[in-house]
Amino acid sequence: MAKQFSKKYALLLFTMGFLFLSACGKDKEAQEEAELDAVSASVSGTLTSFTGSELSLKTDKGEKLTFDNCSDASLELENGIIPGNSVTIVYVGAVTDGDASKAKVRKIISTDDNSGVLNLAEKAEENLTGISGSAITSEDEGQDEPASGVSVEQTSGTGTIVSSVNVRADAQSGSEILGQLDGGASVRVTGICENGWYRIIYENQTGYVWQDYISY
Repeated sequence: MAKQFSKKYALLLFTMGFLFLSACGKDKEAQEEAELDAVSASVSGTLTSFTGSELSLKTDKGEKLTFDNCSDASLELENGIIPGNSVTIVYVGAVTDGDASKAKVRKIISTDDNSGVLNLAEKAEENLTGISGSAITSEDEGQDEPASGVSVEQTSGTGTIVSSVNVRADAQSGSEILGQLDGGASVRVTGICENGWYRIIYENQTGYVWQDYISY
């Protein structure tokens, strides 16, 4: 009887000890978060690119910042995040004279709802998949090399225009404007230029749009 009581008592002590350590662990995490909150800073602006580990934005003051330490950041988003979204970046570390290389991003926050853009992209992909033998799926279409000689990485997929943008005949600013695409439009991407331009199919010909205006 005494041995049975002793085992129950030991089990009770073990359980209480485990719960105590768990509570201490949570308290420590909460304390660490509070300490980080106390030294964190934030900046808001318009997202220009996001790879998961690196984020670039144009601040509300017109300054361009690139954070290259975003891998562990928590995401507080509505429906994903795309270039053109308004974002708030919470970070620790120093940002000096446009240099954010020493800062670590803790949170990426955006209240923009991208569901409409994502739905358009999904429908466009479905429509393109269902089309065969047309000019859109021609292997030769949209494969022209840029006249400027910029190197192009071949690719094939559907991109979504983020906001109204000029489509140019070459992968460089100042080249001939072929036309314009509105935000939400879906395009077939055939290449990514080394200087940041995307090669697309535009009205059955090769066109180019700048990377900040296309989600791919």
